[in-house]
Amino acid sequence: MPSPPQTLCGVVVSAGRMTKAVKVRTTKQTYNSFLRKHYTAYLTHHVSDPKSSLRTGDIVRIAPASWRSPKDNIKHVVTNILAPWGEPIEERPPILTIEELEEKARAKKEAKMERRQERKRNGKQGKDGDEQQTSLGERHTDVVGGSEVVGGEARVVMERELENQ
Repeated sequence: MPSPPQTLCGVVVSAGRMTKAVKVRTTKQTYNSFLRKHYTAYLTHHVSDPKSSLRTGDIVRIAPASWRSPKDNIKHVVTNILAPWGEPIEERPPILTIEELEEKARAKKEAKMERRQERKRNGKQGKDGDEQQTSLGERHTDVVGGSEVVGGEARVVMERELENQ
């Protein structure tokens, strides 16, 4: 049986500056072997707040988001507000549970894969109705002035040909 994700408690230090995200500062004890002392070290995490229900000063509990990509800067989600600062919790938008967030991410990924499969089946149509991409991974090619040009170079070549005329 898998263990539940580790949750952390922290204080919201920045809210409202990023869309759907806040900064939360957590603490941990670190040992310095030279001084032979424990001291408090602070860590700042970017945390997902999809409904913008957190305010600066709130004490919150956060958990790692398992569905997030390792490349994302936001790796945690808010699970609940322990102590609100300012506006009461009842007047704020509700916080989504981890299950709701996972379902939302799964639905978004399924819709993306469906769109990708649809493009792959039909081929992507360009502005002129010409087929630009027949399947995923192939590059867009145009024939300009009798020579084959790849990608965004077609526009540059066409502009240069018009200048030369």
